[in-house]
Amino acid sequence: MVATIFYYITLIFLTIPSWGFVDANALLPKIASLQPVIYFQTLYPVIWYTSTVTALFGWYFWVLYRIKKGSLTSKHIWLLIAGSIAILVWSYPALSNDIFNYIATAKVTFLYRENPYIVMPIDLPNEPSFSFLHAANKVALYGPVWIALTAIPHFLGAGNLLFTLFTFKIFITVWYLVLCYLIWIASERKPWALAFFALNPLVMLSTLVDGHNDVVMMALALGGFFLLKKKRYVLGLLLFVASILIKGATIFLAPVFIWCLFGLMRRSRFPELKKPQFRESRISPDVLWQQVWYWASVAMYVIFFLSPIREEIYAWYFIWPLTFLALVDKPTLLHAVSYGFSFGLMLRIVPFFYTRSWSGMTPLVKKIVTFVPPAISALFYGKTRHR
Repeated sequence: MVATIFYYITLIFLTIPSWGFVDANALLPKIASLQPVIYFQTLYPVIWYTSTVTALFGWYFWVLYRIKKGSLTSKHIWLLIAGSIAILVWSYPALSNDIFNYIATAKVTFLYRENPYIVMPIDLPNEPSFSFLHAANKVALYGPVWIALTAIPHFLGAGNLLFTLFTFKIFITVWYLVLCYLIWIASERKPWALAFFALNPLVMLSTLVDGHNDVVMMALALGGFFLLKKKRYVLGLLLFVASILIKGATIFLAPVFIWCLFGLMRRSRFPELKKPQFRESRISPDVLWQQVWYWASVAMYVIFFLSPIREEIYAWYFIWPLTFLALVDKPTLLHAVSYGFSFGLMLRIVPFFYTRSWSGMTPLVKKIVTFVPPAISALFYGKTRHR
């Protein structure tokens, strides 16, 4: 009980100061007492953010430990998820500007009826809500399925930027819940799998605070695999293709998906192959799906590491491998490394808070905090495993 109260206080401590990061040019309400401390200072934001993130990760590991000990059930985890949403949905997207780019692209598409792959937000004259965007000089960066889906929060926002910000955040939150539910069901309702993904601070801050659309892409991808498992091949394939048309990263899952699809269709067509195959190899279908989840997480790790080819590694990209890693029952090196990456990736913004520059010492510090924590996690895993 005390730990849970501490957790919710930490979330409130994260949510309220986040409104100090409202851009000075944004047509959004500002908290006058926060901006001088958060927006125009360097040391205070570093202390606020680093202490909050560290506390959240400490609590996250404590929850996973309690689950392993049998002290927490799925019901407890769902209540913690609900409480987290109730607080974090009111936060300002302080760590990323992407949600405003989603809003701008939707406005170009559905209000001005222009092709977002040709027309940039900056091309539209006399549009004050675009003045503070960091990517107003870019065409749409996401696939047509995502742009079509943004019609929902765009129209619900009724042209008001503040309302639209929250309709987009709520829309992303719904997909976060869908993905959490799919992980829970696919894991046969294991509380550890649910907590490993849903309560990871990287997932929560990237989704419930900053509103990144990666949970939409991964929900469609996992939904596609889940439908394959239920032998609904056509619908599963459609969801998987829709996932690719959100952001493109899940195309790296195609070899695993196709292997599953043809394997399941072959066994459905030739049922006489099923029993001898499993009797000979002594491998159950459940173990085969564990292999699917493992190799799917490896595939998402690969595209995660290749992401700097396009631009750079972003923290929210790590949602990709975490989705499938949550379904792998046996602890692996990937699990250990994922803890380090989750923590380190959340610290990549800290040097910018301190220097307010993406050049100078910032790139080096970002690399250090990204790769040192997973290296330490890997060494700790190797040491404990060989005891």
